[in-house]
Amino acid sequence: MNFIDIILDTIHDTWAMLPLLYITYCILEVFERKNTQDDKLFFGLQRLGPILGAIVGLIPQCGFSILAAMLFVQNNITLGTLVSVMIATSDEAIPILISNPKMYSSLLGILGLKLAIAIIVGLFTDHVLFRHQKILRFEDMEEEDYDEDEYEEEENSGSSCPCCYPEYPLWISALLRSLRIYVFIFITSFVLTLLMECIGEKTLSMILLQDNLFQPIIAALFGFIPNCAATVVLTQLYTAGELSFGSLLAGLITNAGLGLIVMIRYEARKKDILRTISILFITGVIVGIGFMLL
Repeated sequence: MNFIDIILDTIHDTWAMLPLLYITYCILEVFERKNTQDDKLFFGLQRLGPILGAIVGLIPQCGFSILAAMLFVQNNITLGTLVSVMIATSDEAIPILISNPKMYSSLLGILGLKLAIAIIVGLFTDHVLFRHQKILRFEDMEEEDYDEDEYEEEENSGSSCPCCYPEYPLWISALLRSLRIYVFIFITSFVLTLLMECIGEKTLSMILLQDNLFQPIIAALFGFIPNCAATVVLTQLYTAGELSFGSLLAGLITNAGLGLIVMIRYEARKKDILRTISILFITGVIVGIGFMLL
């Protein structure tokens, strides 16, 4: 198969995703442009903690992981609530799976499992690992306690996502996001097809450690890349049959969007950053290997 044939095959395999991607992002844009990050959500994250955190995290946008990280740095939510948001977050994996009708069963499995895992790990973190956390309640905060610049950035955290285009009308922003993710999908699919042609499917499976217990560990490490491209690559490898379901879960569990970068940017305590990374990694590896063994 020559280079042109590979390009044509990749176009044939991926073009049908575009309309569904666009519809999905139009729906997400409607939600994201509403003022959802208000005091009600803040109070809810304090009262319901990991339960609400896991539900919020399922919404495919990185703004909520940024928000959770900001709230944690300001000592407004617990570590369990933070990790529940991060574990549930899937960023671009959800739109990609929605755009592929063959993956609907996998999509429902991922959403259900990530919700359950996020709640369990979040509650375990707060009630077993770190039981004596003290947080600053919103009702007890004085207005002057806020850093105005940081609070303004927190309020606009949804628009700080590099995948979003809030300066454009909804339909243009959704189109740009769809094209952006489609480019990632196209490149990943093209590279996979090229590798299969050049080195063979068996060799590619060996490189990706297919059916090997080390694959979830590598996927979990790969998931820490703070970019939506990581979830795109993981999801595309899964849809191509080169990544196991457990490994995909491992990578999506550790991929917390820009949440970890925000923690580092606003100088969260090093031990809190290490705790967060450790909880995400251990959870991802255990879940990934567990599903491979099953």
